[in-house]
Amino acid sequence: MKLHEWQTECLNSWAKNNYRGIVNAVTGSGKTTLALAAIQCLHEIVDHELRIKIVVPQTFLASQWKEEIKQQLGAARADIGVYHGKHKDIGKKYMIYVVNSARHSLAKHVLSDLNNGCAVLLIADECHHYGSMENNRIFDFYKVADQNAPYYTLGLSATPEIANFIAITTPLGQEVHHYDFGRALRDRVINRFILYSISLDLTATERVNYIELSERLSHCLASLMKMHPELKRMAPSQFFAYLSKLSRQEGEAASIAHAATQLMFKRKALCHMATERLPCTLSIVNALPTQSRIILFCERIKSAEALYHSLAEQYPKQAGLYHSKMTDDIRQDVLERYKRGALRLLVCCKALDEGLNIPSTDAGIIVSTTSSARQRVQRLGRMLRLSKKAKQIYYLYVGESSEEREFVTGLNTSADNIPLIALRYLERVFIHPEYEKLRKNVLEYVFRRRSDHALLSALNQNLSRALLRGDFLLSESQCRENLQNTHSISGRNYWTSVLYVILSRLGKL
Repeated sequence: MKLHEWQTECLNSWAKNNYRGIVNAVTGSGKTTLALAAIQCLHEIVDHELRIKIVVPQTFLASQWKEEIKQQLGAARADIGVYHGKHKDIGKKYMIYVVNSARHSLAKHVLSDLNNGCAVLLIADECHHYGSMENNRIFDFYKVADQNAPYYTLGLSATPEIANFIAITTPLGQEVHHYDFGRALRDRVINRFILYSISLDLTATERVNYIELSERLSHCLASLMKMHPELKRMAPSQFFAYLSKLSRQEGEAASIAHAATQLMFKRKALCHMATERLPCTLSIVNALPTQSRIILFCERIKSAEALYHSLAEQYPKQAGLYHSKMTDDIRQDVLERYKRGALRLLVCCKALDEGLNIPSTDAGIIVSTTSSARQRVQRLGRMLRLSKKAKQIYYLYVGESSEEREFVTGLNTSADNIPLIALRYLERVFIHPEYEKLRKNVLEYVFRRRSDHALLSALNQNLSRALLRGDFLLSESQCRENLQNTHSISGRNYWTSVLYVILSRLGKL
């Protein structure tokens, strides 16, 4: 099994920590391969029969793990069991548990294996899920097991830090390795990408409603801070947690806290459902090549369904929908069709934020998102599994609201050489002041040579596509190579248009 340098370093750190610990590594960097290498590593050093327990948060992840174990470890199908819903295998060498079914069983199974003289490796995939009171029951064996028993752990997550972090570090161990976006990009472990930050405007009615909600919220918060001055000194995460706790108590402060919380939810909902999100998203899809494979992330099922119906109407039999209200069978079918290329557009909600392995996705559109750093990191990593071409990530936000301007706060786009293109979507047009200067220069240059209005119109459309595809950032030689390798008339016209804007950018036009 060929490993990246970071994976070898990580395994060494894990071994030095007695083969226990949590790995914090960016999505798409190869955490599953790391875990399979860890299994091989333990096979070489343990004297007991080794049993592997893998726990995952969602059903489709169990299927992915099963395939990876067969392919990379050469395990026989009969040695791999799945424990979920009505399908509950027992006693297999490799057991994969979906957490909803594992809460009352996994701990018993681990203890049984240890008591029977087996060594156990527990792999907790997306381990940040297992800190809640319900899910943490999978670790109940830890309280009664012999601490000298041959018990080993590996927690995997791109965002392991949770409020109750000790709930997972106690049974799994401390963080033994951290592999972040910057290094993964520099190591070329995850894909190069262009990040688009697109500001949307509210409609006049939405703006009035947003201002009204904001004023009412400000009044509530001002009253609360007089009653609880400690709120002024809190970081945002602490502030919202304290506000939620306060709202569940009794008295005037609790009533105001509850009102403030409801106003925040309403204001957030207004932004998530902003009218301009749908046409902006459709404009991006229309500008990308017709063969592009695109994942579109929505925060709410209602907006996901509306977007899906618009795409399905415009691109028949090319779009799929995936969200938590659909049955497992239907969701699995949609994923399989997207994976094998029967669908090229996948609209989804939170249910797809973690674990999906689809290397052939070309672009991702974050139609709406929460303020959760974990969700944003997962969504970004979901689309950056390695491929030959740079990918496009489009992040939509309401500019005149409290929504964050940065998709992932702290991402160092300059140091990590990530092109960042800030656009404004206004009256069905994407605006970028510097690009508009290049566009004007190109149109004037061509007009001086050939004042053909149909030609100029086609050229202008191609220049708009080049902005949203990021092709104007290519080198002159790359563009000329693409032009030379393209044989269709429309394709050659497009790359000729891109060449003009590149020459304008380089001051050669």
